[in-house]
Amino acid sequence: MNRSPRAPEEGPLGTPLPSETGPKPGAAFVRVAVLMPFLGFAAALLLSFGVGDALTRLDYATGSATAPGTVLEVDRGRPVVAFTTPDGTGVVTAARGGHPRGGPPDVTVRYLPDRPEEAMVDGAFWMPPVLLAVPLLPVTVLLVLRHPSGPRALLYRARVRARADGRPPQGPLNLPVALRLVSGGVVTVSAAALLTASLAAFGAWDGSDLFPALGLLGAALLPVGLELLFRGALRYLERAPAAREPVPPKLFGSGVYPALLGAVAVAAPIALLVSVSMARDVDTPEQGTATVVAAGCGDAVGEARGCRDLVALEYEVDGLTYTQTADDLGIDFAPGDRARVAWDADDPSLVRVEGAR
Repeated sequence: MNRSPRAPEEGPLGTPLPSETGPKPGAAFVRVAVLMPFLGFAAALLLSFGVGDALTRLDYATGSATAPGTVLEVDRGRPVVAFTTPDGTGVVTAARGGHPRGGPPDVTVRYLPDRPEEAMVDGAFWMPPVLLAVPLLPVTVLLVLRHPSGPRALLYRARVRARADGRPPQGPLNLPVALRLVSGGVVTVSAAALLTASLAAFGAWDGSDLFPALGLLGAALLPVGLELLFRGALRYLERAPAAREPVPPKLFGSGVYPALLGAVAVAAPIALLVSVSMARDVDTPEQGTATVVAAGCGDAVGEARGCRDLVALEYEVDGLTYTQTADDLGIDFAPGDRARVAWDADDPSLVRVEGAR
């Protein structure tokens, strides 16, 4: 006896439940999976600077040492200190932290024994930039879980479909389910191992491109593995009826989700613009002269955007030498020229060019 085709059922979420011949609930995830490697690389590039800084901060908290040091000069706002390690090695490096005007030249330096050039003035503190993204994590998770086509909605529809169709004769675990679960598990474990190896060897990043490449590869593979695991679990739940009636998840409406996503997308650029506009300036100027060390792009100035309009200046305040980069005001400076400058009375590392001498 032939069975007539069954019309799609209306689920409690307000959308038709896909039939066995219709699109699978993981179809959207299949399409997104194509972009997963690129998203992984993008996330790894965006977080690489903050993750490295956070790991360095953790090293200071767990395995640093101290030594008496002397401030020799201030370079780009960072005090250049000289100190000696217990094995007699002399180190001169730009330390994290600051040096107040009129402060004593003798300071306590905290450094990493395996990388003594990584040092900070004892008592200084900085917050790794990656921590600024922490408040966005719960917002992101909330948006993903409450999306009308997100994982919670897909899992619910799979459980409803399993209760409606019943367990198939061959059981819930078939070859497609097993392939997705096994391949997803292998890819996920491999990605986690690559990321762990890359982060564990963070100290060797400067001397080799291998470990950063491993980290990028792991970041690209991790979302792919997790997506395969999810698809396998989804296919399994489609074939394994739940003992209890599935409870529909609370999801955002069709208009709420884009509004929240737009708010997050708009708030981030506004916060960035506000932080840039609050950059410190020379509030209480003191006049003086400086020597132009370098002009335009190069090692002393940098290779950032707009470096052709910058000059590296060297000047002296209260017997301490300062080196800082500033806008050249369109003056055709050359190394060795003298410039009229003004530095901040409270923080001489803030300086601006006022003209040629």
